[in-house]
Amino acid sequence: MINKSDLIIEATKASDAFKIAKKCILAGKDVMLMSVGGIIEHYKELSILAAEKDSRIFIPSGAICGIDGLKAASCGKVKKVTLTTKKPPKAFLGIPYVLEKKIRLDNIKHETVIFEGDAYMATKIFPQNINVAATLSIAGIGAKETTVRIIASPTATRNTHEIEIESDSGRIRACTENVVHPDNPKTSYLAVLSAIATLKRILEPIKIGN
Repeated sequence: MINKSDLIIEATKASDAFKIAKKCILAGKDVMLMSVGGIIEHYKELSILAAEKDSRIFIPSGAICGIDGLKAASCGKVKKVTLTTKKPPKAFLGIPYVLEKKIRLDNIKHETVIFEGDAYMATKIFPQNINVAATLSIAGIGAKETTVRIIASPTATRNTHEIEIESDSGRIRACTENVVHPDNPKTSYLAVLSAIATLKRILEPIKIGN
């Protein structure tokens, strides 16, 4: 299937993303990745390989705004990138980390920080919830330097991502309040639309944004 395709869209799971991306690139094909957390350790390797094979890797912005600003700021010096994600408790059901920490999601009555650390650990612990952290890391200062806070909020009706960027070009704050995808509470509707927008950007002659 890869050999017969011009563009492959990976929409599986984080544990398979790198393997799929590498196969596509080795075949000289372009690939769009949805499970970005799965390549957080390997994106530099994929970038070098794609250059050798004349392939392209497309990563949608996903459920966040501010990626264009971060990419532009990264052409100078970025001092700090922080992502604060807030979701309803049910979005974290069945996650091993939550079970290991004995976090009773049904007992959460107030906003509760269930994780705070770097983006690398966030993508490992929450592979289906925090792809945006991986995208931020790749666009910005790296996974170990990007700070992530994840909040379970019983009053949240939308998935909220707030990004703060401090750089020598100024300060950027972007907050996205996403409608939860009707078929999957672990992700946002905007993430799906972002994939469509990326496909349009690939095909259209005029490219808007960096």
